[in-house]
Amino acid sequence: MLFDVSAFRTSLPKGVQVFASGANRLAEIRGFAKLGIPVGVAVNHLGESAITELIELQRPVMIDSGAFSEVVFTAAGARIVSLITDDEWRRRLALYLRLASSLREKTMLVAPDQVGSQQETLRRLRWYRAELAEIVDTGAVLLLPLQVGEISHVEFFETAQLAAGMPLTPAMPMRKAVTTAEALMKFVRDVRPPHLHLLGIGIENRRADVLIRAIRHFSPDTSISMDSNRLRARVGVDRPLTITEAELRRAETERVYGAVDSPVLALSGDGLDYTDLIASPSLWCLHHRLREVAAAVGLSAADTEAFVSDPDGFLQSALGNDADVLWHEHPMMGFELDRMWERFVEETVRSGIRTAAIVSVFADSRVSAHANKAA
Repeated sequence: MLFDVSAFRTSLPKGVQVFASGANRLAEIRGFAKLGIPVGVAVNHLGESAITELIELQRPVMIDSGAFSEVVFTAAGARIVSLITDDEWRRRLALYLRLASSLREKTMLVAPDQVGSQQETLRRLRWYRAELAEIVDTGAVLLLPLQVGEISHVEFFETAQLAAGMPLTPAMPMRKAVTTAEALMKFVRDVRPPHLHLLGIGIENRRADVLIRAIRHFSPDTSISMDSNRLRARVGVDRPLTITEAELRRAETERVYGAVDSPVLALSGDGLDYTDLIASPSLWCLHHRLREVAAAVGLSAADTEAFVSDPDGFLQSALGNDADVLWHEHPMMGFELDRMWERFVEETVRSGIRTAAIVSVFADSRVSAHANKAA
């Protein structure tokens, strides 16, 4: 296997790893992480908070370039609808390097390609050869989508590695410019790659088990990874993720002043307790809100800066010249902190709805660590 994921995924067929792709938002990454499901992301759709989360999680991740959306297929053939410019490729490859530099061997990245074009894919591999070498030097794995074209998959794979100047891991497109079963089996039989990725097909797809068995037949030692957008099929009217999110939005949050009772927090496993946290606003209150508290209480400029820089210590300090009374006992201070706590709880619950819904909907998934434990 490419990664050791035994600590955070379910058992699958031996030598098989599955990624939940399309999880580009922070809440989605967190939801799948809580279930022990590795995610696949599109680098062009990642915000800073999602990038930071991936780095902090230190979990295996598959990172796509986003070239999939560059081309659409019509009856007349492939048509470019959103060409990726050189500047944009370099921006995406810089993000590749940033993530790979932190996650190293846990990172699987799709090489620059153009769906349905062998020649353009080879050109891009040559053009970005230096950037790709820097990425691979981190220990990251570089996937090569084996495009359909004039030359066979085997010849294209060999030519692409020469163009890139490095070993690449073959990846078979299973959605756009789809690899036929015959072409897939011929490639596996002829090359017997150490690892093979199936792009755009998940373990729960009805074809998956058949393909895995066939690959095993022709190349028993080949490890397999695969990815599919687990979210897309569950979002929409009368779809489980959308229904669950709506139910969670309607759910009431109980006991704000104590151990917060919320179905959202219960599902995501994120506990909040007023008693534990109210005296430590540094852990939950943003700086601009600390300034709001200071203004409402009427703190002087000097006290405001002291409060904002160390709110926990300030609350335990003497109020004026009275050493027997501390700032946390000031009635306006207590009132304003309670007001900020309510806002914090409300926002935490609201921002956690997507995460909680994913945990609820995918808990029984074949690739969920929770499902594996239950079994």
